[in-house]
Amino acid sequence: MAGRLTNTVRGEQQESLAYQGQLERREQQEQSASLGYIYRLVCSDQERSLCSMEMRQLLGIDPSWHESSAVVESELELSPQRSPYMKYRLQIWLKANDYADLLQQAAALELSETYKLIAIESVVNGEPRKLEYNKRRAMERELGMHIGGQVDLHHPQLQLGIIEWNEGWLLGSYEVHEALWQQHDRKPRHYSTALGTRVARAIVNIAVPHLGAGISLIDPCCGIGTVLLEAASQGIYAKGYDLNPLAVVGARENMQAFHYQCDIAIADMRGLTGDYDVAVLDLPYNHCSVLPAEERQQMLASLKQLCKRAVIVSVEPIKEELLQLGATIVDSGIVAKTHFKRDIWLVSFT
Repeated sequence: MAGRLTNTVRGEQQESLAYQGQLERREQQEQSASLGYIYRLVCSDQERSLCSMEMRQLLGIDPSWHESSAVVESELELSPQRSPYMKYRLQIWLKANDYADLLQQAAALELSETYKLIAIESVVNGEPRKLEYNKRRAMERELGMHIGGQVDLHHPQLQLGIIEWNEGWLLGSYEVHEALWQQHDRKPRHYSTALGTRVARAIVNIAVPHLGAGISLIDPCCGIGTVLLEAASQGIYAKGYDLNPLAVVGARENMQAFHYQCDIAIADMRGLTGDYDVAVLDLPYNHCSVLPAEERQQMLASLKQLCKRAVIVSVEPIKEELLQLGATIVDSGIVAKTHFKRDIWLVSFT
């Protein structure tokens, strides 16, 4: 029995090493073959300004919108799982002037993984259009016959995508957004004026466009922890505070529900100290009253002492207050909901 177990473990280790080698070969192939990336964005009119702000920070691109969609090309690599507005990413391996050229180039591809080929859409001057069904299926069959490798329509190790791009064609590694962050909508504690999950995720991305070890984020008015959830889910070290004890209890419960680790405590942000890379401040308000100007100015002054970069959410006009505080306004946007809107400010403090 012991010998059988040893052989089983050894076999599993060999399979694991083989799989790791496969991933490394794929990564090397993609890095050497990549000619850039195509990203498809989808969002509502009410959040378009926020999505554009997010893309300016993540990719350095201001999207051109066609109704609810935008397609952008970039040399920068960004996981399609980060932005709540990203539908897919195509990592470009081949660029062809016409379809015949694409077939010729595809014949040189030799894939060690099983793959599935998907004709995605046509994009003309940034405007996405559907490809006719029979045309899509015919291209998928024909290109599949040219590419070296094994097709697996049900459980492929790799997905390839095709896009008709203006007057040419693109082919490459295709990854769709899985929207795993949407599970946070099912958090046990809710609050009527809290940021929505999608908005909170975009705000975290604006605050921390480049993920990396050691980045620290503070949310000094964290409420029930919507921003903290989105930060923690992306591996960002975050701390939260709130003056309301019930909000702190709710935020802790929400974090525990998804098994995230985050320090959350009761505190008035005007008494906080520390040095953080970035802050997200959703200035408090309710439906019956607004924050007194003096108290808001004190909170903004305290924020300046905590970080060099911050995203501030406000329902009141605060641009002049920010400038008087010596803040540099890096970017701004708006999130609307029927007749209610929030201003989003990205600022730096010197």
